[in-house]
Amino acid sequence: MLRHRPHRVARGVLLHPAFGWLALAALYLAGAVLNLLLAISTARMWPLVLAVSLMVVSGLCVTAAARSLRR
Repeated sequence: MLRHRPHRVARGVLLHPAFGWLALAALYLAGAVLNLLLAISTARMWPLVLAVSLMVVSGLCVTAAARSLRR
């Protein structure tokens, strides 16, 4: 009699729950760097405020990724 063997599904890096959070953090960080460069080149204040807020959101995404790694 044949036994039923379960199929093994290889979990790649892209399927890991932390990957989405880290990718989102990288995008927010890239936006923050661009806003920082814009603030330096134009000598205005509003891009700097946006850059700081994007850095905070990026840090929150990294925190969420770290929490999903612990599970």
